[in-house]
Amino acid sequence: MERLDDELSARRAATAGRHGSGHPLAILLDGDLRRPRLLVAFRPLLVVPHLCWLALWALLVTPAVVAAWVVALVSGRVPTGLHRFLAAFVRTAAHVSAFLHLVGRPYPGFLGREGSYPVDLTIAPPARQRRLGVLARLALVLPALLIESAYTLLALVVGVLAWCAALVTGRMPAGLRDLGAAALRYQAQTVGYALLLTSRYPDASPRLETPLPEARP
Repeated sequence: MERLDDELSARRAATAGRHGSGHPLAILLDGDLRRPRLLVAFRPLLVVPHLCWLALWALLVTPAVVAAWVVALVSGRVPTGLHRFLAAFVRTAAHVSAFLHLVGRPYPGFLGREGSYPVDLTIAPPARQRRLGVLARLALVLPALLIESAYTLLALVVGVLAWCAALVTGRMPAGLRDLGAAALRYQAQTVGYALLLTSRYPDASPRLETPLPEARP
């Protein structure tokens, strides 16, 4: 079963890579721009349970990433179990952020399962990483964190503008959705790089190349 899950994740990530930037952490979007006004109006309150859950989860992420760092220094690879645990955390945070900023429509789940949310984050299985890159990861990620702070501000602006627009029209403007998705993608890639999910540096391009499926009926 574990091998089957890894193969499924690999195929999904490879598909995203062929159509997108090829980054091991890729974002997939559906084409549904409808946003029910009632769900939009109470979205900041609805996200509170998820924020509390992520705060508790983060307490376990800290020792997990330390363990992953030690093992990766020795073996050059993050263990599959630790990689899956950290990936679920990053994916859940991406789902919650997508919901909060109106990039995604439905209420997200709490477990970060791949394929469980229309704005999905595909994460490739663990691959070999250079030990020197693992050793210096905290220093290497600093420039990305500076860019990530700008994307965080951009996501906030997108969320506010989209909230106003969706309350009036009941829809998310496509341009704002794509811009918000690009911001969330960079945030997820930065966190994934810091947590040793990949050795690939975040893609700072705001362009989304992943094709959007047809809107759901």
